[in-house]
Parts: sequence; C-alpha cells; structure tokens
Amino acid sequence: MRKLVIACLIISLSSCKFAEKEIYIMPVNYTGNIYIFSNVKNGESKQYDDKHSRVYAVPKSGILLSQFKEIYGVINKKFVYKAKNGKQIEFEGIPFQNDKGSLDNNKVYAFYGNDATITFPKAKDTIGIQIVTICKPKDFDITNREPFLKIISGSNFLLQDVNYQKLIEMRSKYDKTN
Repeated sequence: MRKLVIACLIISLSSCKFAEKEIYIMPVNYTGNIYIFSNVKNGESKQYDDKHSRVYAVPKSGILLSQFKEIYGVINKKFVYKAKNGKQIEFEGIPFQNDKGSLDNNKVYAFYGNDATITFPKAKDTIGIQIVTICKPKDFDITNREPFLKIISGSNFLLQDVNYQKLIEMRSKYDKTN
C-alpha cells in the first residue's frame, strides 16, 4: 500500500506544470483594479528580469497590454511598488478565493485569480485578462466590483479595440457614470 501511495504521489507531482515566475510592478501607492491583457500582438514587448521572471510594469492607468501568452499551472507571483528612489517595495499577493478575515486590515495586498478570456471568432484569436485588485482587505468588496470587464464583455468589443486609448476611454466612461 505504501508503495502505491508513493507511486501516486510521484505521478501527481510529475504532472504538475509550473508556470513562469511573474513580477508585477505597480505605480507608487496604486490601489484599485489593474487589468493585464495578454496575447495582444501590439502590446508591450515581453520583458524578463535577471531572475527569468516575466515583468509586468503596470502604468498609472491600471491597464497593461502584453504580448505574453496567458499562463496556466502552479503560479509564482511577486507584487511590488516601485518607489521614487528606484527601490522596490514588495507586498503580498493573495488568491481571490482565500479568506480575507485573517489578513491585516492595515496592509495592502494584491488579490489575484479573477481572470477572463475574450474570444474573437472572426480573427480566430483570444485575449486573456488578468484582474488584480490592490487594496486593504476591509476595502476589498468596494474595490473589487468588476464593471469594466462587464462593459468589455457586453460591448461589441473587437480585436482592433484592444489598444490603450480605446480601453482607457471605455474605463473612464464607466468611472464618470458611477
């Protein structure tokens, strides 16, 4: 029986796929939702740091278009604020589904795992969207509302609409009405 358990454990572990490490660099003191659109041909070029981690440098708009393909598997994410002196201040990432009651309400966290995919049948292409909410646990329910994604999903969103100007316009239009 013990040999069977060990064999099952080995098979299970060998079938796990480990995704590339990722580092998310946020503007100083950013809070709110960020949106990372992946698999965007005209997006930001793929960038890696010296530790071979994918680098997502999120602009002040909170919207990043990236040429990276979406990834699946065991996730290794690092979230940092880039301070004015160039140093990075790391803060903890927490999966959305985790219990927020045990977290420190005075600390800022990156809540991740609320992802979506948009398929463009005519172009035979898909774009992944990572949504990360940067906030204190006590502000999570207010900050995490997902109207922007609903607007994108509910509109006649086309592949050519995946550009900074169009997405920022769509997001600011919603922000003005709410």
